[in-house]
Amino acid sequence: MLIQRSVPEDQQRENEIYDKIRETSDEFDQLSKAGMDTSQALRRLEAALEEFESFRRKTLIP
Repeated sequence: MLIQRSVPEDQQRENEIYDKIRETSDEFDQLSKAGMDTSQALRRLEAALEEFESFRRKTLIP
């Protein structure tokens, strides 16, 4: 079983990453609906998701 640490700095960083994912996802949706090129937004979304995955690995206690 994995337990997430509950350090205030970790909580703040996690919220920042969530915000980045949400903003980039929204940007991707807007560009897609407008029929515009989404490649840059998709790359930023991928990077944000990788950042989140890495962060979660570091903050979980095995």
